[in-house]
Amino acid sequence: MNEATLCDFYGQSALIERLEADFRSGQFVHAYLFAGPRGVGKRSVARLLARIALCTGVNKPCGACGPCVRFLTDNHPDVHTLRPEKSLGVDDVRELIAALQLRAFEGRLKVAFIERADRMTPQAQNCLLKTLEEPPEGTLFFLMTDAPGALLPTIVSRCRQVNFHPLTQEQECARLTALGFPPERAALLGQLSEGSVGEALAIARDEGYLPLRERVMRAFFDLRGPQDVLSAGAGLKDDKENAERILDILERLLRDAMRAQAGLGRVAEASAGYAAFAARTELSASLRLLEQVALARKMRGSNVPFATVLEHLLLSASKEIHQTCQR
Repeated sequence: MNEATLCDFYGQSALIERLEADFRSGQFVHAYLFAGPRGVGKRSVARLLARIALCTGVNKPCGACGPCVRFLTDNHPDVHTLRPEKSLGVDDVRELIAALQLRAFEGRLKVAFIERADRMTPQAQNCLLKTLEEPPEGTLFFLMTDAPGALLPTIVSRCRQVNFHPLTQEQECARLTALGFPPERAALLGQLSEGSVGEALAIARDEGYLPLRERVMRAFFDLRGPQDVLSAGAGLKDDKENAERILDILERLLRDAMRAQAGLGRVAEASAGYAAFAARTELSASLRLLEQVALARKMRGSNVPFATVLEHLLLSASKEIHQTCQR
């Protein structure tokens, strides 16, 4: 498995250098909250720092000592990861805490990664809070999220928050060009991924992304009124495997529209309906729809059928577009 080194974190190097210095000197706290958009390096940085903390070699992380080898092959007995697909429940957190209560198998440190920490239920967050307040000896937590506002303030206050920022479009295009993408392709990927090189690479690898984006864009923004909701959702409601991707794409389309509405650029690869929405609708309408996407994620976490979630979102979009057309 290829793991990151400091030079891999283009645009984040000053931030990582400070963290790396803390870990090399052993001056790290027991819990970190890494916040920022997906694909900007939160997970990779957390893994790099954990490797430094666990390594028993001289030049940390050496990649050759027992802890390094076991970490790199995902076989380290003192490393635990929660990576939720949907919600993260209290039983998952309890199981993690029980494992952390045990003595370390080697060395003195146990590491817990909680990815997409915002997907913890309130009960799970309260359960974790007690452990963050009184952590087992030799425990290191890394919480990662692109929505820190969804975490309890008390959770946030018990962690050292580190904010990861997206690159500017110019920085991202330069990085993607350096990675071998033609300038036009790099520019499109940069606009679609909002300053996240990791997300740009994921889009480039995913042949189905642009066709799905086109379907989402037309379903939501080519609506003429509430009467179109059922037909618009017909091609998406049964696509349960892509439910999260559909919500992610809609969220990204709305943020892109907000930048255009604020006079900060144009939307990328737009259908006629989406271009009109971005040009004629007030920024507040996009913000209201973003709030509906956040609500849709909560509905998904409560096991509401995706078809119902999608219909709710389409009705909200229809309402905003209809109001715009009446002005």
